[in-house]
Amino acid sequence: MVRNPELPRNMYDSKAGVLDVKVEIDKEKICDIEMQVKDLKNIDKRSTYYMTKLLSDELKKSEKYTQVKNTIVINLLNFEFYKRNSYRSIAHMKFEKTRENEFVDMGYIKEEEVATNDLEMHFLEIPKFVKKNPGARTKLEQWLWLIAGRREKLKMAKKENKEIKKAIDIIDEMSMDEKEWELYESRRLAIMDYNTGIEEAKEEGYNKRKRRRI
Repeated sequence: MVRNPELPRNMYDSKAGVLDVKVEIDKEKICDIEMQVKDLKNIDKRSTYYMTKLLSDELKKSEKYTQVKNTIVINLLNFEFYKRNSYRSIAHMKFEKTRENEFVDMGYIKEEEVATNDLEMHFLEIPKFVKKNPGARTKLEQWLWLIAGRREKLKMAKKENKEIKKAIDIIDEMSMDEKEWELYESRRLAIMDYNTGIEEAKEEGYNKRKRRRI
C-alpha cells in the first residue's frame, strides 16, 4: 500500500532531483523509496535520516517497540556513489569484529554479525546497472530497465512481467494528465540541468588548466 499516493509537491524536490514514495508491505514492513538524480555527496547521511524519521513516525503510531514494522529504505540513484563492484548494495546494522582483548570463549563457532534485521538500506546505482547491461530475467532487472528507460530491454521485460506492462501503460496514461506530465517534466529538466552542470564544470576545469600552461 502506498502511503503517499498523491505525491504532494514537497515530496518532489526539483532542485535536488529527489522523489520520495512511502510504501507499506504486508502490514509488516514500511518502506521509503527515494529516487535521486543529482549526486549531492550525502546520500549516505540522507538515507540514515530517512530511516530514522520513518522509524520515529512508526513508534509514534504504535507506542510499542514490539509493534514497530521492519524499516527499509531503498535509494534509486542516477549516479555512482559507493566504491563497490556492484550496482546493488544492501546495508544492515552490523557488529564490529570481536577484539582480541574483549574475547570471551562462549563456544560460538560463528558469531552473529547482524545486530537487527529491522533496519535495512538498499542502494541501487543505475549507471552501474546499465554498464553491466544484464538481461531482463529477474524482477529486479525488469524494474531497473523500466527506470533506466531502455526501450529495447523493456520489450523483454513486458513479456516476462505483466506488472511491467501495467506500469508502462500507466506511464503512458500519465503523459496525458497535465499534473503528472508536469511532475515528469520537472524530473526530466532536473536531469538535464544536472548533466549540463557537470559538462560545464568539466569544461571550466579544462580551460583553467589550459590557461595555467600558457
